[in-house]
Amino acid sequence: MRLPYARMLRAALPALALNAMLVGCAGALPFIGGGGKVTVTITAADNSNNCGGGSAAALKVRVFAAADEAAIRTVLNNQAVSFTKRIEAAGATVLGKVNEDFVSPGGTKEFVLKRDPKAAVIVVEGNFCKKTGATWYYIQPAKKKSLKLTSGAMGFTLTTGK
Repeated sequence: MRLPYARMLRAALPALALNAMLVGCAGALPFIGGGGKVTVTITAADNSNNCGGGSAAALKVRVFAAADEAAIRTVLNNQAVSFTKRIEAAGATVLGKVNEDFVSPGGTKEFVLKRDPKAAVIVVEGNFCKKTGATWYYIQPAKKKSLKLTSGAMGFTLTTGK
């Protein structure tokens, strides 16, 4: 004996509702499948970019996503490649839009990057007038949602706490 359509529909509704709910929730989970964003906040100390002494100056900062951490480190550590040519030298490892802006001493700037599913790392690069070691750039795994850095006289430090 066949069920009438109304009873079949009533029996199928819970399954259809569950399916719609699961599909709707998947769209609300921005970090599955590469969606969402990464927020990078840079706070410039009062002595930011002061070349190790003297008066502080605005710092040009570049924030971008990269597919290959080793390749981007190689480009960043190549002293022969200037700040203005690094993105070009990195080539295909740079993903999406490159965000560039200035951060004034004592100021704060927020950069928001669209998450790319191919990104392995988020790179923050500062054009410090005098660099020490590798503190003039910072590389973080792309899986994290946010990054907070403080720019000092000659490099970045990770901002911890709230």
